[in-house]
Amino acid sequence: MKAKEIVLLIFIVTAGILFHHAYTGELNVYFDFEDNIVIFTDEYVYEEFQELEPPFPSLLQITNSHGNIEIQGTDEEKISISFQKKIWRKNEENAKEVSNELKMIIHKDAGKLTVKTNRDEFKRRNFKTSFRISLPKGMNVDVVNSYGTVNVSKVGKTDIRNRHGKIIASNIGRELFIKNSYRDVEIEDIQSDCQLESKHSTMFVNRVDGNVEITLPYGKIHVENINQDVQIKGYHSEIYGENLKGTVNVENSYRKISLFNVGPTKITGHHSFVEVEGARGYLDVKDNYNKVKVINIKGDLTINGKSLGIYGKTIIGEKINISSSYRDVELSEFSGKTTITLSHGDIVLEPLPLTHPIEVNGAYAGIKFYWPLKGRYPIEAKVKNGDISWKLPVELNSQEDNHFSTIKAFIEEKENPAIFLSTSYRTILIEE
Repeated sequence: MKAKEIVLLIFIVTAGILFHHAYTGELNVYFDFEDNIVIFTDEYVYEEFQELEPPFPSLLQITNSHGNIEIQGTDEEKISISFQKKIWRKNEENAKEVSNELKMIIHKDAGKLTVKTNRDEFKRRNFKTSFRISLPKGMNVDVVNSYGTVNVSKVGKTDIRNRHGKIIASNIGRELFIKNSYRDVEIEDIQSDCQLESKHSTMFVNRVDGNVEITLPYGKIHVENINQDVQIKGYHSEIYGENLKGTVNVENSYRKISLFNVGPTKITGHHSFVEVEGARGYLDVKDNYNKVKVINIKGDLTINGKSLGIYGKTIIGEKINISSSYRDVELSEFSGKTTITLSHGDIVLEPLPLTHPIEVNGAYAGIKFYWPLKGRYPIEAKVKNGDISWKLPVELNSQEDNHFSTIKAFIEEKENPAIFLSTSYRTILIEE
């Protein structure tokens, strides 16, 4: 066996033994992003308490690092602070020395109550500091933390910045601002506007009375029960939204967008599968190289894209505008002034009784049109270097001229909405 192989084998065996003892609790291993990996140490926990009496300023500002923060609003007119120090050292004597030097610092003035630690004074840290705070309900809070969980409830205006840490916020009485990364965000029961920023995480937002603005690349977004406007910038993020009552504006790429029971909505995607079921007001979709599926749309519908497959059912609006290429378009149970442009694909249309005209312009596109039952609508169908198949038991006028075939029927019904179908190099099929 070669020397390199022997060294590698020893390393693997040693790492396996260390991992086993750390996993079973026989060996303490602590990892800090600012310090090195520390092994062969014990964990020591110390806790301090402090209670503050009124009067209080309107804002609590807390700054921490490498630990958890929990803030709870209560009906009591006092502030209670629990300060926990978790310290890794070789013996209790060393840990006690660190605990005596590691302090909670509280400062109060007319504008704010400040809580922080003296962590920056230590060259060698290897400890975590956590806070558990109860304060008068509705008090404003400003939190700066990292590498830990922040949980805030029953407070007023809230600002949380938690780098590499999970955030939970609920029952917030005023505006909410959140910024973090790489850990989940859970938001619920917010009475005002929300501005939420994260990346590489999962975000869940439920029951917000104000506007919601979300920026989250490379993650997942789940939004429900929002009473005002929603704006989402996803980018490589899976997006789900349900019961969004205000206007909705979504931007995303490469991941799925699913919306259910929404207000007026604009979607800008790139390689994104888009699914919308239940939209009121209007629906405007721009996407490419994927599919769009829309069901139960009450309002104008616009879909534009390249290499975009489109399926729609139960669409009632004043205007329906669709443009795509290289994929199929299928619409059923739709009504409104309809304009469809498609190249290199197939079009299947099954409209409701017409209230507005329909115009279809295809290139290298097959068209199958199912005639509304017993309707008498003026129709003109035209194809270049292709065929027209008319399956209705009604006489028509037909014409062949210089590679073009044209048919017309019901031309005397000038007061009814008209149908115009045009394509090239493919077949137009019209049947009941």
